[in-house]
Amino acid sequence: MNSFSVWVGFRYLKSKKSSRFLSFITVLSVLGIGLGVLAMLVVLSVMDGFETQMKSRLLATDAHILITPTRSVPGFAGGVVPQGSLDRVKNLLGDNRDVDSISPVLQTEVIFRSGRKIMGVVYKGVTAERLEAMKSQIVESASSQMLFDRESHQGSSRFPGVFVGQELAYEMALIPGDFVTLISPTETEGPISGVPRLKRFVIEGIFQSGMPNQELHTVYSVVDDVRSFMHKADGVNQWEVMLHDYSGAPALAAQIREAAPEFQVRDWMELNSSLFFSLKLERFAMFIVLAFIVVVASFNIVTTLTLMVLEKRREIAILKTMGATHEQVGAIFLSEGLLIGGVGVLGGTLLAYFVCFALRHWEFVTLPDIYYDRTLPVTFNPYYYAGVAIAALVIVLTACIYPSRRAARLQPLDGIRD
Repeated sequence: MNSFSVWVGFRYLKSKKSSRFLSFITVLSVLGIGLGVLAMLVVLSVMDGFETQMKSRLLATDAHILITPTRSVPGFAGGVVPQGSLDRVKNLLGDNRDVDSISPVLQTEVIFRSGRKIMGVVYKGVTAERLEAMKSQIVESASSQMLFDRESHQGSSRFPGVFVGQELAYEMALIPGDFVTLISPTETEGPISGVPRLKRFVIEGIFQSGMPNQELHTVYSVVDDVRSFMHKADGVNQWEVMLHDYSGAPALAAQIREAAPEFQVRDWMELNSSLFFSLKLERFAMFIVLAFIVVVASFNIVTTLTLMVLEKRREIAILKTMGATHEQVGAIFLSEGLLIGGVGVLGGTLLAYFVCFALRHWEFVTLPDIYYDRTLPVTFNPYYYAGVAIAALVIVLTACIYPSRRAARLQPLDGIRD
């Protein structure tokens, strides 16, 4: 496509001899391409915003790298290893500056009972430092005076405390200071027969992580309380590694996995692979569906160029008589289509940027209470803007091929005769 073809194509679009109907179709083509690009970019930006927000909420409480012992680890018994194995894990990580913390975890599955309501949850024992880091997520907590009064009323020593999620608290009608019972499905030998372990706890606080599934099925406590509940004097069954930047977790997990095959090492992408795969699949499906808006708009470009070829038959014949090649004539109408599509893509991209900017800074859309944030999360990903623009131009270019080839095949004598 040379400058001559582009110049002639631009002159054809500016020609005052063109019919009003042809100009109207051209305007519709530009608007259709622009609206298609606008819809794709806004939807992809909002979906990427939700995914980014979900990652930040999820990784604020979940481990970036989870290390689990296997049977080949010394001292392995019933899925638990001695606390001293933490030294082995620390030696694996060495003095890696990317590591923020290494926390031993002891967790087990229990039945959570409050009155007549029961729920299966994961009872997770973490260090006091980890619980301290969760303070920003605590939305309700029991005062020490309330706990003291309840303990005096019961006439017993201090009850161990647990932190429950907001969804679980809502489901079981719990408030800080309420008493609950945890029941282990693992039996303990009693004087008559095997009986399940159970223990009474008090709700110390309610946290909100923004992840409903985690809030419903995970309760936290100090690791020593979990050991007392499981009758384990010393031991852990997981180590959670937190990094300064979670994007480096896959590479670090691969290094640990190679250095210590006796441990099962999984990064946050592996732990939540089904969730993020479903989000990626949903985003791809939305891109394909919205791309059909651009495809439909490109049909208008085909109509515009086809009518332009019919209208310019005499001019095309004169150009060929004067020495224009088939490729140059085809490039004239190809440049027209790309110019129409380029204006639509540029306008849609700019408008999408301003719409996303407005959604990010002003509350035009209010989300229901089930969402952590009440406004639409929006991101500005340059790869999305470039990818959508290129995809739209490819669709437009494909639509321009037929009318361009039709113009190139036009014989000079037929054009002059008509």
